[in-house]
Amino acid sequence: MKTIRKSISDGKSIGLERKADRLYRSGKMPRSALTAFALMAVLVTIGAILTKSRFYLPCTLLNGAVTLTIKLGDLAPGTVRAFCYRDPTGQRLQFLLARDSNGKVQTVFDACGQCYKFHKGYSYSGGYLICRLCGNRYPIPQMKAGKASCVPVPLSSKIDQGEARIKVTDVKAGKWLF
Repeated sequence: MKTIRKSISDGKSIGLERKADRLYRSGKMPRSALTAFALMAVLVTIGAILTKSRFYLPCTLLNGAVTLTIKLGDLAPGTVRAFCYRDPTGQRLQFLLARDSNGKVQTVFDACGQCYKFHKGYSYSGGYLICRLCGNRYPIPQMKAGKASCVPVPLSSKIDQGEARIKVTDVKAGKWLF
């Protein structure tokens, strides 16, 4: 039987028996515990899949050498769409176009100025852009204002004749976020 010594702050030692190790080696591991562990693993996996699919904004891949052009006809008021651009090294740079209830279009990178290191990006629900790391919620009209240090990183765009035009150089300038 193995014993692990654990010291306590006052210098005394306590011997802790490894009951799980003993049960496993003797072949007397309760079947119910093994079943409970397997069930827990399955539930955690299903939860992770559902959470990811719920918050994920699928992106539309765009190509262009100088300018990326996006038709705004499909971007209804109060909605957000994600777009991607692959740079020459193959890195995917993602950004969001959002139209508020007044019809004004805003463009931001799919990254927070503070939380970008974790590569979580944003989700969209009920008229709010939501940071997937810290949970801050931004109504579309105020999404560039941010809260505390969590701020969506703006991306320059030009809106003209029902199209959004974004310079590839501006998208590449945000590579550090991804």
